[in-house]
Amino acid sequence: MLKDFVSRVLPWQSDNLNDSPTYRIALDIGTEYVKAVYIEQISQVAAIIGVGRARQDYADMESGAVANIAGVVRCCRQAMTQGAVMAGVKPTEVVIGIAGQYVTGITRTVVKQRKKPEKALTRRELLYLVEGVHRQALKQATIEMAERLGFKKLDMELVNSAIVDISIDGYPVSNPLGFCGRNVEITVFMAFAPFVHVSAMRTIAKRLDLELVGFVAEPYAVAAGSFTDESYEFGSLVIDIGGGSTDIALVHRGGIVKTKMVAMGGRAFTKGIAAYCRTTLREAEQLKLDFAAGINTDKTLKTIIDADLKIWQDAMILGLKELNQENLLPPRIVLCGGGSGLPGIIDTLTDNKVVESGLFSIKPDVKLLNPEDVYGIADPKEFLGAVQDVTPKSIAFQAALIERGTSTILGGVQLG
Repeated sequence: MLKDFVSRVLPWQSDNLNDSPTYRIALDIGTEYVKAVYIEQISQVAAIIGVGRARQDYADMESGAVANIAGVVRCCRQAMTQGAVMAGVKPTEVVIGIAGQYVTGITRTVVKQRKKPEKALTRRELLYLVEGVHRQALKQATIEMAERLGFKKLDMELVNSAIVDISIDGYPVSNPLGFCGRNVEITVFMAFAPFVHVSAMRTIAKRLDLELVGFVAEPYAVAAGSFTDESYEFGSLVIDIGGGSTDIALVHRGGIVKTKMVAMGGRAFTKGIAAYCRTTLREAEQLKLDFAAGINTDKTLKTIIDADLKIWQDAMILGLKELNQENLLPPRIVLCGGGSGLPGIIDTLTDNKVVESGLFSIKPDVKLLNPEDVYGIADPKEFLGAVQDVTPKSIAFQAALIERGTSTILGGVQLG
């Protein structure tokens, strides 16, 4: 199962015979905030040693995508400066989380019949299988995104790939290398993004004088980092409500089946308050935060937010229908992200309209994720303790797994 995959050894310093510490930054470039998480790894143990946060300007990001490179770079520097002071180190490697409505995640399963089943499966052979899946999925993702955006042609790029399930002659294995057998069935999760989005992230890393080790699809990171026995047995939906978008990951059959990004997040509620109250966006954001904290109980605010919640609910139902191709969705939902703490979110997901939509067999059970629900990376000083810290901690865990120069993760085994 996936939990066994990703809880195996962390390989990016396996060649470090002296067990001297190595360092890396996990960068979560969100619509509202940039979070820089500093990671220390000694042998096979990764830990968070510093965190920096900086608030984005409203013109810097739009729906999870970069709108102003210079502004985002400036914000990243602020977050990194805070984190570096806390950590006492300045790493040169970075892994960037990527999300938003322009990122699409899909899963493909292929079956390969080997000509020489008596020979052990090698890294090269497995890589060949994965590359074939990548080529097929890239064509489909490019066509779907071009149609969605109204273009005849669009350049897409693979940003994250992870083997989530594999079996040989029907026998499930967590690390297939070295096994013999004829029939290899492999399931691969892939995330694609438009070239313009990916190139902007690369430019940001370059201007920060950092070596970009790789990208991590944020819905995948959260789902993989919080995977439980219940998720494996019954399946689940992981919903990350960010500032610019709501990201959904469907977990089933031991892995991430598909992801969907809905272009409506916490900022939409802020804009609704600003428009109705005729105030600035920053003042509206504070009103929203005060309402969420129970400090402001103004009934007018509740009316505004409730109206936007109905719109968000409709958008979620449409997004969930795209995930629900044939079977009913699992009734277990876990929430994370800054927007998940907004009063009414859980009630909206368990409302009769959702229950009667035909997506679920029973009323969904909704739970808020906390950073302690993310396993695989230590946070001894509890730098990440709020609901909105689930995503950066999950990215940090995946950042510890990614080996330099690779893009495909199989727990502790890297391919590519």
